[in-house]
Order: sequence, then structure tokens, then C-alpha cells
Amino acid sequence: MLTVLIIAGGASLVSQWRQTIALRGELEVARQEAGDLERLRVENKRLRDRQISAAELEALRADHAALPRLRAEIEALNKPTPAGKP
Repeated sequence: MLTVLIIAGGASLVSQWRQTIALRGELEVARQEAGDLERLRVENKRLRDRQISAAELEALRADHAALPRLRAEIEALNKPTPAGKP
């Protein structure tokens, strides 16, 4: 009877030891993921800080849209005028 109790106790200890090892592995993975998440948050903030503002982007778009009109005006000014017309 004592042998059965020792075997059962040993089996229980082995089972708990295996669970402990598995949980330590899961904890390590969770710690790595938390570190990755923090690094990604820092990178995201850095990129957001470098991002162009909405107002500046709108101004650049307006400038870009005006380019064809301005080019046409320059071409018109560079065309030679017929003789006798100022």
C-alpha cells in the first residue's frame, strides 16, 4: 500500500513538474511578445512623429494640382509674340 502511495505521489510530482516547465515556456513566450509589442509601439510613435501633418499634405496637393496651370502660363509667356504686337 505504501508503494502505491509513493508511486502516486511521484506521478503527481512529475505531472506538476511538467506543468511547471510548460508554464515557464509560455511565460517566456509572453515576455518576448510583450517586448516585441513595446518595440512596435515605440517604432509606431517614432513614425507618427515624422508623419507630415494633414494641413501640410493638403498644401502640397494644392501645389501639385497647380503645376499644369503654371506650366501653361510659363509656356504662354515664353512664346514669341507676332511682330507689331506688344
